[in-house]
Amino acid sequence: MKFFHNAIERDDQIKIALSISRIIKLYPFYNPRIPGFNRPFKMKITNAGSWGWNSDKNGYGYIRKHPITKLSWPKIPDTLISLWRKYSGEKILPNSCLFNLYNFPDSKLGLHQDKDENNFSFPVLSISIGNSAIFKYGKTKKNLNEIVLDSGTIVLMGGASRLYYHGISKLIRNDKKDFFGSHIDCLPENSRICITMRKYEPNSD
Repeated sequence: MKFFHNAIERDDQIKIALSISRIIKLYPFYNPRIPGFNRPFKMKITNAGSWGWNSDKNGYGYIRKHPITKLSWPKIPDTLISLWRKYSGEKILPNSCLFNLYNFPDSKLGLHQDKDENNFSFPVLSISIGNSAIFKYGKTKKNLNEIVLDSGTIVLMGGASRLYYHGISKLIRNDKKDFFGSHIDCLPENSRICITMRKYEPNSD
């Protein structure tokens, strides 16, 4: 697992946030549900790309359209594709881009593996924008590592780390780095956005 701290300048972070806010107007954040239990996650999601990741009472998986608006997902912003090209080392582009909204102070994401993509040879790249967060990760759920992801950090999971367990245990409020507010529509103050790009290959059958 690779961490690129301060990879994105503040002005570029704001540009990314603005591009996300434009997407959210037509593809609003919604609460995914925990399969089986049908309880809401402690964060909200929306997507871009050909495929959007989703979770509901029936299970985890990828869908073509926003489950509420029924609109096909929008194109992944070029600014994000550029970051994929620069940091992933892949010539093949992602076709799924998940936006996770973490509201301070209660949002979190339990330990999990990214394993719904069918082909694990492609890496997973995530970008942190907004408030900092405590990120836990490891090969197993025991003896986990812990690191703080500040705004502008990029995380790359590939190769041996592609199926590492990982999750967000806590948000850290940092007003000096918080640029979400009235000047950026649809993004709550003191929140964090995690942008995760992947390559999804549907089953052939």
